[in-house]
Amino acid sequence: MQLLKELFRYRRYKAIQGRLVRRLTMSGVWVLFAVAAYQCLQMDFTWVSRWCTWFAGLNTQLREAADAQLPETVAAINDQIVAFDATFVPFFTFCTAGLILAFGIWFGYRLVNWEHFADFLISVEGEMAKVSWPSPSELKSATIVVLMVFFFLAAVLYTYDLILVFLLRIIGIV
Repeated sequence: MQLLKELFRYRRYKAIQGRLVRRLTMSGVWVLFAVAAYQCLQMDFTWVSRWCTWFAGLNTQLREAADAQLPETVAAINDQIVAFDATFVPFFTFCTAGLILAFGIWFGYRLVNWEHFADFLISVEGEMAKVSWPSPSELKSATIVVLMVFFFLAAVLYTYDLILVFLLRIIGIV
């Protein structure tokens, strides 16, 4: 409930603290909603058009015209449906994607200014400042050690596998 109240406020909470982490978090939320809006543009919304034509009664008119065997009326109603599809479906698709994107922009901005979450992000940035990062040479040597251990363990597991398969073949299980 508190998050819902916070979403409709404009004020910024502790605006100068934790700027980097808050901006990165907000950018991440924006990217997620931008991907969602892009995926929305790729979706097939013809079901909405079908529902709207049903709601407008065009399906009933089409069925009645088909039952009465009036091909001109059926063709005219089909033309109306096709014209409606051609105009409404792209409009609905772009509006839905735009609403998702607009909501994502607003939600990302408000999320990083929500008191509890902003305090968390501020403390994260403070803790990250305390981290002692390795020098490039330390990073290189640590990476080499990790890769050597990885390949050694892979070789050991492969050897164990070969021995186990050999023993199972001798026994006759495999």
